[in-house]
Amino acid sequence: MAGIAKHTAPGPYLGFALQPVRLCHHLLSAPPDSSVSLEMLDDVAVHYADGTLLLEQCKSALSHNALSNWSEDLWKALANWLDLVASGKVDIAKTSFQIYVTPQRAGTVSSAMHAATEPLSVHALVAEIKKKLKALKQPPKCGAHLQKFFDAPEARRDALIGHFSAVSVDDDPIEPLRQLLAPAIPTASVDVICHSAIGLAQEWANQRLRKRMHAEISVAAFRKNFHAFVQRNNMPGYLPSFTAALSPDDAKAVLSTRPVFIKQLQLIQATEEQQLRAASDFMRTSGDKATWADQGLVYDGSFDDWEASLLRRHAAIQGEVRDIFSDKTKVIQGRTVYNRCSVLDVPLDSRALPGHFTHGGFHDLAERRLLGWHADHTSLLDKKDEP
Repeated sequence: MAGIAKHTAPGPYLGFALQPVRLCHHLLSAPPDSSVSLEMLDDVAVHYADGTLLLEQCKSALSHNALSNWSEDLWKALANWLDLVASGKVDIAKTSFQIYVTPQRAGTVSSAMHAATEPLSVHALVAEIKKKLKALKQPPKCGAHLQKFFDAPEARRDALIGHFSAVSVDDDPIEPLRQLLAPAIPTASVDVICHSAIGLAQEWANQRLRKRMHAEISVAAFRKNFHAFVQRNNMPGYLPSFTAALSPDDAKAVLSTRPVFIKQLQLIQATEEQQLRAASDFMRTSGDKATWADQGLVYDGSFDDWEASLLRRHAAIQGEVRDIFSDKTKVIQGRTVYNRCSVLDVPLDSRALPGHFTHGGFHDLAERRLLGWHADHTSLLDKKDEP
């Protein structure tokens, strides 16, 4: 994927790095006929229908000031943009260059750059920067990036600064998302919906990257999908999922660790496809449980009652299978029990659940050895664990 930009932006927000948060923000705020990309031309870029661009560098400045006068973040961003223009990949006359920094930070040079819109003001600013640089006792760490800025053709440098903006107004980058969603979402659900929106944006980008495609997402297509999720989430009695299915490689990685619930499936000779689905559903269910509890969507003790219901159903199915299929091997009986349990959807507090959740819940119980598919699972697992 030639031309893919690689920049890092540490700092978790609702469990996400800064780039997916900003990707989501632009997908929800840009014009419907535009698209937004991740790590293609820059950290995030907005591609407008008229051919203009917004390139954004995202900086999480939790422990430093990314907008200070000699910030490596600031000068490296400018140097990267100059390289991008020189390569011909963007038209400087049609491109805006933005550095987004959170939490709120400021610097005299970056503020002057933000304000400079005409060549004369840019020239004065460059002279002032050189004067400040000369007064330093030792060269700053950003020296190489600074030199690239000074060496750039004057017209290119003028245009870059004329289209530059420094945005640092959010102590929490989720807040702009909350403000976008608040008019249509109940207050108690705003963070949950923000989490879902960011996760959806990140998954759409990841799907494209896994296919070795540019991670450019249509704003209109994303919003259509996201609006459908919001409508479903606002349905009474429905608990939404906030986790994506594992990729085949990630599911295989879970299998390679041979957790107990996978060993339980292997005792009944479950197919690899069944095991991969189990791994994905187990991980998604674990993630949803944590999110629902953290967001207060499920009351304390609800999962205990729900798991007790799963155990009762498992026991009833197991008893029925033993009676009906007494002439079959324990492996076949166990596989039959599993197949019947795997298609159940058991509500939680009378609320409908995502399709993977009950299946993942059974595997969670199998992981804790509270149930098993093979009638002799306890002794067989103990035997497997012997050195």
